[in-house]
Amino acid sequence: MTMRRRLLWGGLAAVAAAVLTACAGQASGPQTRQVLVDYVHDEVASSFLLYFPRDVTVRPGESVQFRQEWTGEAHSVTMGTMVDEMMSVITPLIDKYGETPEEKVPPKVFKQFEKAVAPLPWMFGESDEVPVNQNAAQPCYLDTGGPPKKASKPCADADQEQPAFNGRQSYYNSGFIPYEGPQGNEFTVQLADDIDPGVYNYYCNLHGPFMAGTITVVEEGTAIPLQDDVSRQALREIDEAAAPLVVAYEKAPRIGQAKIYGQTVTPPLAGWGVDDPGSHTSLNEFVPEILEVKAGEPVEWTFVGYHTVSFQVPDYFAQIVIEDDGTVVYSEDATQPVNSPEPPKPPGGGGQSGPPKPAAIDAGTFDGSGFTSSGLLEDGAKYRLKFSQPGSYPYACLIHPQMVGTVEVS
Repeated sequence: MTMRRRLLWGGLAAVAAAVLTACAGQASGPQTRQVLVDYVHDEVASSFLLYFPRDVTVRPGESVQFRQEWTGEAHSVTMGTMVDEMMSVITPLIDKYGETPEEKVPPKVFKQFEKAVAPLPWMFGESDEVPVNQNAAQPCYLDTGGPPKKASKPCADADQEQPAFNGRQSYYNSGFIPYEGPQGNEFTVQLADDIDPGVYNYYCNLHGPFMAGTITVVEEGTAIPLQDDVSRQALREIDEAAAPLVVAYEKAPRIGQAKIYGQTVTPPLAGWGVDDPGSHTSLNEFVPEILEVKAGEPVEWTFVGYHTVSFQVPDYFAQIVIEDDGTVVYSEDATQPVNSPEPPKPPGGGGQSGPPKPAAIDAGTFDGSGFTSSGLLEDGAKYRLKFSQPGSYPYACLIHPQMVGTVEVS
């Protein structure tokens, strides 16, 4: 594990774009600028824990529309003075250590980081009792103070009604941006007419301050970039973030062994990635995508990242969903094993030292009938399955809907 991975590239040099930008302020009426949350790439199944572009410029009374590209990763847009205070500490740390392997980061840096993020709740909980923190996963807009300390308690109904963002609210949180429904994959921030010019931070309260961006508010009447310019900048940032992924997928091992994230792995693989602490991406591919085996021959997947290996999948369901009363829940259907053994629990007590070994699951023999899933397994885990009958067996990762493969059994 590293200090996470950050965006490396940006910048526009074309003179023509500068001319367009200078003219942009002449458009009449309030403007809306769009920011992409994550991205569905057309060459490799992947997730981008990034906003595109990372900074957008608007004026008082205008709006920023966050448009989520659903890769299976849950996201939020979380703002407010609490976030500005947190990012004032975190941003310099990321700038200095964001591409440094964890073991080389001074311990005091982690303490500074943890102290800065402590006042803000995370979307996912850290216990089986509260897998989703309602104080972060549900919307919340507060003029002063922070959200409820109790993870199971959302903000009051009145505080879930979204006001215009004036830059003075202490906590301004979209909560989980749903992937479907009337507001599916969309969250719009309307800026108040009296917001002061300045730079306002936002981040994802699931993926943390490494997935962050800024809204720059300029004086009324100031020229701002056209949406076409904003979209071109987003595309440049997307292309820069995606380029290492495309190369990594092309070089991913189809046979033999390879090393990634400090481990030696042998295909087939459930997931791959860019072995670079500066990347904010994951590669959601089965490698190789098509496996050819004989009936009765075992297949053993090694996991790189967090994924599932799932056959005869029912209609799509996400790992996190919103119930009718607004409660955000973690879907056990997507994350728990089905017709497969439970992963062994790590041993405890008595002199146990070091991290537990990743799970090694033998799910026996699959005859092609019935929903069967490994459940959500972690980096380094292994999942073994035999196929009793010849045929073609499509499978997928339940967490990442673009991640699919096929086992061809002869």
